[in-house]
Amino acid sequence: MPSRNRKKRTKQRAEYLQKQEENKAKARERYKADPEKKKASVLQLDHPNGMSASKNAAPSFPSLFHRIKVPPYYREPFIVGGYRKPNSSFSEALAYAFVPKNNDCLNFWTHFIPLLVWIVWFWVLSHRLDLSEPYFYPLVCLWAGCCTYAVCSSGAHMLGCMRLEVRQVCFLVDYMGISMYTFSGSLSTFFYLCSTGSDGASIVIRAFAYGLPYVIFSVPAWIRFLDCQFAGRNCTMETHYLHLFAINMIVLLAFFFISKVPERFAPGRFDAVFQSHQLFHLCAATVSCLHMYTFPIDAVIRRELMVTADVMPDFNSTILLFAVVNACCLVLVAIMSLLVIKGTLLSHKHPPDEDVKDR
Repeated sequence: MPSRNRKKRTKQRAEYLQKQEENKAKARERYKADPEKKKASVLQLDHPNGMSASKNAAPSFPSLFHRIKVPPYYREPFIVGGYRKPNSSFSEALAYAFVPKNNDCLNFWTHFIPLLVWIVWFWVLSHRLDLSEPYFYPLVCLWAGCCTYAVCSSGAHMLGCMRLEVRQVCFLVDYMGISMYTFSGSLSTFFYLCSTGSDGASIVIRAFAYGLPYVIFSVPAWIRFLDCQFAGRNCTMETHYLHLFAINMIVLLAFFFISKVPERFAPGRFDAVFQSHQLFHLCAATVSCLHMYTFPIDAVIRRELMVTADVMPDFNSTILLFAVVNACCLVLVAIMSLLVIKGTLLSHKHPPDEDVKDR
């Protein structure tokens, strides 16, 4: 009896296998002219329950790499892992923005999220002040400068894994955005913050270039403070301490940019979160938020004083000047980008490998 059942099961299995082979042969003939359909048909026949294996496959995410797996000029000091695939396509670069362990992910979001906040801020401000009035044109320039540097910065970090030419052009645009923001901030400082009783290479070089405009348009805040404390003039102090706080944040962001703390002391520990460049971005965004909050207040409370001093903004001294300066920056960046693409200014410089031991 057991022998008879065994023979029966063997016969059924042989019939089943023969039927499967016949079905596969029919599928090959039916989809011979279409290789893609043929592949899908064979997968469906091979998979249990008659379902395609490709439909059940887990979604794949872009791969991340150790620093020794990427070209030297893609590496960052003291950052060990989480590098994106070099020479990525645009779609891959976009997908990497949603991979949290990518070491540039938060560098993108720490400026993209503030961009959204500033767009909402401008919408709210437009309902509180008449921004079409020339007196408030410096605020419009400030908002445009903030949004421009946020777009340029987040875009540069998102596309930084593409081919080297694209990477370097993106960061040229990033530096241009910073210049546009600092100039727009200087306009607001000149018209809303200046005291009417007073007249007024390497990573270190880049930090100096970024910090110098901030220092220049922070000087009026100190002059105004000294005027109020010692000369008794211009004592509208509602926002002064916020301006001083913004100056302290500028010093802090310069510290993070130059020192590479905390990853300098623990390479590999801060690859994805709390690396110095992310903290630099957060400090920069905080400074911008403080400026966007304080300058409208200064514009309102100091209006009578500005009228008395005959220092009033108009179209030519604000929006037109801002547009001309930015047009010059765009032309300069376009020329430099063309030289990068041609290879004349293409740089293969990279941080020394001694800063991180292979792990």
